[in-house]
Amino acid sequence: MNSGEFNIIDVLEEYGRKITVEIEKFIPRKFDEKSLSNLIGEPRFSYEVESLNKSILDPFWDLMDRGGKRWRPALMIIVYEALGGKMEDILPLTTIPETIHNGTLVVDDVEDQSDYRRGKPCIHKIYGIDVAINMGNTMYFLPLLVLSKINLSDDKKLRILEEYIKTMIELSIGQAMDIAWHRGLVDNISEEHYMQMTLFKTGALARFSVKIACIVADASKEIEEKISRFSESIAVAFQIQDDVLNIVGEESKYGKEIGGDIKEGKRTLIVVKALRTLPPPKAERLREILNLRTDDNNLIREAISLLKESGAIEYAKKTCIGLVSNAWSELDRVLPDSQAKQKLKALAEFLISREF
Repeated sequence: MNSGEFNIIDVLEEYGRKITVEIEKFIPRKFDEKSLSNLIGEPRFSYEVESLNKSILDPFWDLMDRGGKRWRPALMIIVYEALGGKMEDILPLTTIPETIHNGTLVVDDVEDQSDYRRGKPCIHKIYGIDVAINMGNTMYFLPLLVLSKINLSDDKKLRILEEYIKTMIELSIGQAMDIAWHRGLVDNISEEHYMQMTLFKTGALARFSVKIACIVADASKEIEEKISRFSESIAVAFQIQDDVLNIVGEESKYGKEIGGDIKEGKRTLIVVKALRTLPPPKAERLREILNLRTDDNNLIREAISLLKESGAIEYAKKTCIGLVSNAWSELDRVLPDSQAKQKLKALAEFLISREF
C-alpha cells in the first residue's frame, strides 16, 4: 500500500478543526438558559446552568481541547466524499461518533483506573469519579439530538438510530469482555477472542461512522458491506497498534503512560500471543505480574522484557498490516477511483504506522 500524494496528518488536522467547530456549535463551551432550552427544550421550572457547566461542559471540553486524532469522524467524511457527497452535507453528523467516543474514553479511564489521557491527568483525576462517569454517560446520548436538527428523511434517521443502538450494545459487550479479562475472571483467552472483543470495543464505532455516511449517501448494499468491513478492520488494527505503542512507544509522543496496559492487567493480542509462545515458567511469570495489576516499575519492565522476548510485538505489527491489506483489497475492487479513495487508503496506512 502506498499513501500517494496525501499527507494524512495534514488531512486529519484540517478535518479535525472543522469537526471540532461543528461539535462546538452543538455542544457549547458554556450553557446559558437559552442555549440549554434550544438543546433540550424549555424548562418546566427553571434551569440552574452553572452546575451543568462545571460538571458536564468543563470536563468535556477539557478532554476535547487536548487534541485527539478525530479519525472516526474524518473517516465518515472521507467515505461520504468517496461516495460522491460533499463534506458540508455530512459534517453535522460527525458530532455523533466523536462525542460518543470521548464519552467512552472518560468512562473507560475510570474503569481501568488509568492515570493519563492525551498527555494530562484523566478527567476523573481532575474532576472526580462521579463527575467523570456522569459526563461520559451524557455524551453517549446527547449527540443524537443532532438528528432532530438536520434535514434527513425519517427513514434515514431511523436507520441511523438502529445502527446507534447496535453500536452502543457492542461497545458495552466489548468493554465487559475487556474488564473480565484484566480482572482475571476469565483466563484462557484466544487470539480470536481478542479480535472479537476489539471488533466490538473499537470497531463498532468506526463502523457506525461509515454506516452513517453510507445511509446518507444512499450507497448500495455491497458498497456498504465492504466499507463497513474495511472500517472494522482498520479500527482493530488501530487498537493493536495502540497496544504496541503502550509497550514500546515513546511516552512524549504517545500521550499515555508506557506500560499502562500491564498495570491494568490487559489481555492484549501481544499478551495473548506471548502467553501461548513463552516457555511455561516465563508465561506463568508474565501472568502473575499481569494479575497483580501493579504500578511497580521494576515489575512492569520485567513484563515488557518478557513480551519482547516472546516475539509477540512483531507478530502484532504483522497482524495489523495483514488486516488492513486484506480489507483494502476487497474495498479497492468496488469503490471507484477518486481523491477521497486515496485519502481513505492513506488513513488506513497511518493508523497502523503511527507513533502517537
